[in-house]
Amino acid sequence: MGDHWNQCSIPLKLWDCAACGLTLLHPIPRPEEYPGGGDWFSPQKRDLSRQYGFKRWRRRAIDRWLGTKQERFLKGCLQAQPSGSFLDVGCGTGEMLQLAARHYSRCEGLEPSDIAASQAREKGFTVHQSTLEEAQLEAQAYDLILMDSVIEHVHNPVAALNICHQALAPGGVVALLTPKLGGPAYRFHGAGWNGFRHGWHTFLFTGQTLGRCLEVAGFEVLDRPRRAGLLDDILILWGRKKG
Repeated sequence: MGDHWNQCSIPLKLWDCAACGLTLLHPIPRPEEYPGGGDWFSPQKRDLSRQYGFKRWRRRAIDRWLGTKQERFLKGCLQAQPSGSFLDVGCGTGEMLQLAARHYSRCEGLEPSDIAASQAREKGFTVHQSTLEEAQLEAQAYDLILMDSVIEHVHNPVAALNICHQALAPGGVVALLTPKLGGPAYRFHGAGWNGFRHGWHTFLFTGQTLGRCLEVAGFEVLDRPRRAGLLDDILILWGRKKG
């Protein structure tokens, strides 16, 4: 308890399913057992983030030459669904909404953090302040739902994807980005891998287990844009609602 990756006040364990390989956290802490009362955007939590000088330099170089992580993710989303209405689940302070507004006719966010949601609204966006599990989303209202570093935080990934499925119009796309269990960083760092953010990450996925969750929720897993490669540390999948 209390180390860098277990920021909760209770002991935690990660388990994986012998049948399907899906990895999950148990027990899941209550909000009062998290830093900052459970607000992921709290300064207390952010101060604990690992900040290595080399990593910062590498990130700046990649951002300059290849675009930011958000710009690269959005480029893939545009290949899967180039227009229509856009919902960013876990929109934070609205940076992705600002990028998406150049391409999509209606852009909205979903964000549980008081701090982050208020900053996104100041940028002029409609933000539904809620978790995905508790959100009251209009049926078939969106053409693209983006979940950037969200699916690893939910309490039931298939149920969360079912909510997205209901909120998407026929042919709509859900875009998922999450830490990749089994990627190079995981193999190199072992127990020090930052995907093991105990208390904040409730599920961890391989391409196979995340793809299976999409299929169970009624999505077709897309082959294009490109699925996760062997050397990728970040898992990105797109699923299209059938019909």
